[in-house]
Amino acid sequence: MKLLSEKFAVPLKVWLLAAATILVMSSCGGSGDSGDPIILTPHLDFTRNTAPADGSFKAIVWLSDDNGTIVDFASAPAVTSTRGTFSALVLRGDGKYEATVTPDVQKTGEYEVTLAATVSGSDVSVTHTAIVMEQVASGWGQPFSVDGLVNTGGTQDSLAVSPDGQYLFLQYYPVTLSCILAHIVAPSDPNDPNDLYCQTQLGPVSAPQRPNMPGASRVTSASSIHHGCPSLNYDPALFPVPPIALYGFHRQADGSYAEPFVFMFTNNDGCFAPWGPSIKANGDGTYRMFTAFNDPRDSGTASDFAHIYDYNLSPGATQTLGETSYSVALGKVQIGNFVLNKATIAGTDGHRGNPHVYYSGSTPSLLFYDDETQASANQYIHVASWNGTSWNAPVALDFPPFNTTGYGDTQPYFDGSQLILRNGTRLLSYAYNGGGVSWAASWDAPVTLLESDASALPGKVIVVGEPTIATIDGIEVLFFIYGIQQADGSVNLRAGQVRKE
Repeated sequence: MKLLSEKFAVPLKVWLLAAATILVMSSCGGSGDSGDPIILTPHLDFTRNTAPADGSFKAIVWLSDDNGTIVDFASAPAVTSTRGTFSALVLRGDGKYEATVTPDVQKTGEYEVTLAATVSGSDVSVTHTAIVMEQVASGWGQPFSVDGLVNTGGTQDSLAVSPDGQYLFLQYYPVTLSCILAHIVAPSDPNDPNDLYCQTQLGPVSAPQRPNMPGASRVTSASSIHHGCPSLNYDPALFPVPPIALYGFHRQADGSYAEPFVFMFTNNDGCFAPWGPSIKANGDGTYRMFTAFNDPRDSGTASDFAHIYDYNLSPGATQTLGETSYSVALGKVQIGNFVLNKATIAGTDGHRGNPHVYYSGSTPSLLFYDDETQASANQYIHVASWNGTSWNAPVALDFPPFNTTGYGDTQPYFDGSQLILRNGTRLLSYAYNGGGVSWAASWDAPVTLLESDASALPGKVIVVGEPTIATIDGIEVLFFIYGIQQADGSVNLRAGQVRKE
């Protein structure tokens, strides 16, 4: 089993000194001589215990030089966790230390683990967050939170990662998910934009985490958010409309994601954004994105629901998707210089969300999407094939082994060998044997990859979804969204990942 060393190797954070790294001069001659400085890097890693199946995991720590050679700590390091209990930290034969973290009685949730050590006389600290799930499939490691500028307060949703792992995309808004959805602990009116859930700012609306956030000016204080779109003649809103945007992030050398950039429409007050992206590298530094978008110009028409669009982007800079305005003469929103290309799909028009496109080489082959507007028992994955110029009429995977629970199948991801989707509290994987996608015989019975908790207690993981897989340094990494139950009854969504062993 390969450890997560690439993910959790980070430059030293020196709390007592202003230095970014600790340099130890190596002797290479007589007294007073010194050579090039050695950069020492602490590592904090996680591995999952498979027996007993109590959610316990190992925290593994070590110190290495700039050649990757393990070196001794000056004194024994200390490892702590915000939850659970720790076994004694034991020095292994390979020069690394390990301790077992046993979850508390609530089991699932975030366990923030901190390595503290003294290196060359300076105190250093590294912190990462393990995610204890109700169930993790055999062959997968310990889930952990995505590091960097991705996870903040508020809601991280509609996660997707490019197959090469270089870019991560998500939809973001600075309030709890419970502002948008029916509340788990319902206040007087769950659709009231003045409700506490919708008026409390949990996440940032500015740099460094969320630069150029559309609608940032509508967040007037930590306890006051204006729900309305004055530039679009919809003000005040009759239902929650928090600022919302799609963001991209670039993978860093230490495995974290930073350098955020936004996808935006000008003058839309942050009132709408694309969601559910599917990403593919073009091989020339650009990427092709398929995404769902409910065009406000369709409001009040027979096509007033989400459609699928595609878009080529050069990541890193702000992505302007169109210039919005309100036409008094027409009485509706207008979008100029609209750069999203609407997919042509045969058959009856309808809501199409969370698209995922599977490619044959560099050519699109299959389009998977869901319809979350249906009742759970009727939520199926739909699949359309590419005919060279457009998409053929989709077929619904509305037969066993799919959605036999009635919880609904949504948020598909297909890699040619398996279809991963969300069903209730689980991410399920259906192995594909290569036959027609519309044939029941082409699909095996599902395997649960990840499962969240069934009981909604504060601190527990009660939501899991949005699966996507990237191959990073030859290792498959499953990225996903997980939801943490809060004490006030709300749910906060965050981005996680787990590596294949």
